Amino acid sequence: LGAEGEWNLFALAKKEGAATPEESQRLETVAEFHLGQFVNKFREGSLVLKVPDSTAACTYPSMIFGTVQGSIGLVVQLPESVFCTLSKVQSNLTRMIKGVGGLKHSQWRAFTSETRTHDARGVIDGDLVEQMLDLPAEMVQEAANGTNSTPEELLFLVDELSRLH
Repeated sequence: LGAEGEWNLFALAKKEGAATPEESQRLETVAEFHLGQFVNKFREGSLVLKVPDSTAACTYPSMIFGTVQGSIGLVVQLPESVFCTLSKVQSNLTRMIKGVGGLKHSQWRAFTSETRTHDARGVIDGDLVEQMLDLPAEMVQEAANGTNSTPEELLFLVDELSRLH
């Protein structure tokens, strides 16, 4: 996990299924996201105490970060099934919720550097997804479209994840 001077976060992983040992040592970018703040510290951990009878969400690996502006954030490694479900919810919510000042969510979170700009990938925006908790029932139903979960299951999942910070 890293951050750079253009206020972006990124994640790297060893290349899976590499043909040669040299290729297996190369890192590939698996996630990119515009945070909008300069991160100056990462630390393994979470903002809540992990106890043996914790919910599943409390056991996901996580990193805390701090920014120059004084914000504290959390990056959580989600299981693939949870990531896929929340990715669909996030996509639905970006169509339903209008951004501040008319700015589209995808424009704000697009990874931008001196040489390129492209959509965020490999990341669920917790700030956006947590807005689901404040939506009326019919909008929650719409946000659940295309997932294999009921609106109630999604609300429970998002609520659990929101308790991590």
